[in-house]
Amino acid sequence: MEKAISILKKHSLRKTPFRLEVLTLFLDNATRGISPSFIENSVKDFDRITLYRTLKTFEKSGVIHMAIDGSNDTKYALCHEDCSTHNHLDDHAHFLCTDCEETYCLENVIQPQITLPANYKLTSAHLALSGLCENCNLKGN
Repeated sequence: MEKAISILKKHSLRKTPFRLEVLTLFLDNATRGISPSFIENSVKDFDRITLYRTLKTFEKSGVIHMAIDGSNDTKYALCHEDCSTHNHLDDHAHFLCTDCEETYCLENVIQPQITLPANYKLTSAHLALSGLCENCNLKGN
């Protein structure tokens, strides 16, 4: 809980019980992306509108980032400690396990440098990988 309070304070966000509960859930799942439905099933006494506003606020503030993994599900993951409102460092790969369907942030797998033709402007890029995660791969052996 102290870590969640510290993160909210660092990003100048109000410390509400709901925000603390949602942020603690992200901290408990720090290496993977989680969906809003996962959060809905994990928190008690929530209002769906408040949940989506909280996720939007966390994303805008650099607390979480969208974990685009190639699936049709929206997932979010905890940002680096160095992320802020104007500086997201989410240029790493997101890995979707085709067996357990978990999404993992692969911090050490960075998107390649992209060079676009003249007069093109890149506004976002996502590196989505899929296969078997470590646990599922070891289970199969």
